Amino acid sequence: NVFPFCPENGDFLALDLGGTNFRVLLVKIRSGKRRSVEMHNKIYAIPIEVMQGTGEELFDHIVHCISDFLDYMGMKSARLPLGFTFSFPCHQTSLDAGILVTWTKGFKATDCEGEDVVELLREAIKRKEVI
Repeated sequence: NVFPFCPENGDFLALDLGGTNFRVLLVKIRSGKRRSVEMHNKIYAIPIEVMQGTGEELFDHIVHCISDFLDYMGMKSARLPLGFTFSFPCHQTSLDAGILVTWTKGFKATDCEGEDVVELLREAIKRKEVI
């Protein structure tokens, strides 16, 4: 029993932006007598021109990667719960909101510092209208 006290069941997306790479994971948790966890992931490079371009370009790139991953997994139209690891200094104002304090690790995307990165992701998803 891998997670005996975990009540979650289903498919979940996990995003990890922490440097020059962006990782998208699909986590499949199945309950029953034999609880199982299956994970699939793909790593995407963040080009320097995206790291140092506009915030809109950065978050559009992130959404493009998510869309590509869902297509790769045969889940293009899936709507899944999502977790977002954003490894930059933020002021977390709630469970699903974080204000970027400053960029580090070579990132300089404009119009992001002082903004809620979760909202920037949501806006990019709306622009794409695919996920």
